[in-house]
Amino acid sequence: MTILGTVKDETIRKWVNELKHIAIIGGGITGLAAAYYAKQQGARVTLYEANDRLGGKIKTIHRDGFVLECGPDGYMARKPTLTDLIQELGLDGQLVRSKTGTSYIYVRQKLRQMPDGSVMGIPTKFWPMVKTDLFTWRGKFRAGLDLVLPRVYHGTDISLDTFFRTRLGPEVVESMIEPLLSGIYNGTLQDMSIESTFPQFITIERKKRSLILGMKALTPPVQAGATPREAGKFLSLRNGLGTLTEALRPAIDQLYLNTRVAAIRPHEVELSDGTVETFDGIILATSPEALGPMLGLAEAAQLSDLKRTSSLTVLAAFKETDVAALDGTGYVIAKREGNALTACSWMHKKWPHMAPAGMALLRVYIGSEHVPPLLKEDDETIAAFALDELRTIQHVGKPLFTKVERHLDTMPQYEVGHKAYVRSFNRALAALDGVEACGAILDGVGLPDCVDSAKQAVERLNVTPEVLV
Repeated sequence: MTILGTVKDETIRKWVNELKHIAIIGGGITGLAAAYYAKQQGARVTLYEANDRLGGKIKTIHRDGFVLECGPDGYMARKPTLTDLIQELGLDGQLVRSKTGTSYIYVRQKLRQMPDGSVMGIPTKFWPMVKTDLFTWRGKFRAGLDLVLPRVYHGTDISLDTFFRTRLGPEVVESMIEPLLSGIYNGTLQDMSIESTFPQFITIERKKRSLILGMKALTPPVQAGATPREAGKFLSLRNGLGTLTEALRPAIDQLYLNTRVAAIRPHEVELSDGTVETFDGIILATSPEALGPMLGLAEAAQLSDLKRTSSLTVLAAFKETDVAALDGTGYVIAKREGNALTACSWMHKKWPHMAPAGMALLRVYIGSEHVPPLLKEDDETIAAFALDELRTIQHVGKPLFTKVERHLDTMPQYEVGHKAYVRSFNRALAALDGVEACGAILDGVGLPDCVDSAKQAVERLNVTPEVLV
């Protein structure tokens, strides 16, 4: 057959480009977003979810006037895809922006202010760095060598620890960068790939060589006499992110909860009971451990075998008078302090809508190395342990209630070489006609990243081909 060109007849064009019956595997935010975008293209959507609820990591509970986010509490405002989706769903009236305040790090047995001008742990101003008590003079001098050191990245993936420790020295890494960045992926800087987690630092180093000079160039100057306007970097929904799950649910025509998928073949979904259903297209938005068994591809099995971590968070509600809180929204904790917690968020200050007037809501994060043994304990024991650790840092009284949330093997670790694994998987998947994949293991762990990944998967499935005659 010969390619004659693009068909001009609109009826034929519509028929060629039309999504018909689409199967989506996985009912987290990625799968729900994929269902929405497929529905917008006119598809009939069937979604299979192995658990008994939709939403994945998103889970909102309302109790006694509190809004409890058991998973993510917001998302990065600078990434527009999720905000665009929220607006399309008519939820923009619920959008709220996080509050700001002084940032703290618990180091050397004290809560210390982060130096003014620090961006993601990188200092960009001279005097705040000189005056801070966060580092010793030796640590400050070592960080300053970044101004003269040669480039560290030379085209081969390296760990965040290697990159930042070489550029800024051990003190800045251990006291500021590691507590700030490792919590995003619930991992360690020694494992995390710079290419897959923070490639912007590679770009900065390539252009400016010095991280300090590069980050300073990205920071907009403040006009003389003007007061810099502080705006929260995160967005959320007033009634909780669970509202987003509810708003996306109508995009699904047929929903199967508690239903496991055993295998995926081109245009076929085989369930664990042996039932086989056929579809015009299939989108995998499932957890990474399911990819290998479902697809039977070595490259998919490789992704399934990659390291994932579990996490424990504890939400604790108090009367506001029973909590000692500074002017800020919380703090991170340097690992070398030996505390089992990695961070504490004052949710009622970061998100005032989450607590009634006169009440306080704290959320603490337990370090990954302490999680495995604690998973064997009941919720009351875990909450008591977390509060005991918290009380070594700040005063809190008796909580009104606590809520423990367990996330088991849910956080993919973007280790050194991760991009190569993803490229191999995508090449292998391309051989399966009508099958696409999306999600945190491939395109980023943030909520906007997951939504963007879903949108792109639907677009790939719905590409208008050149017509062969």
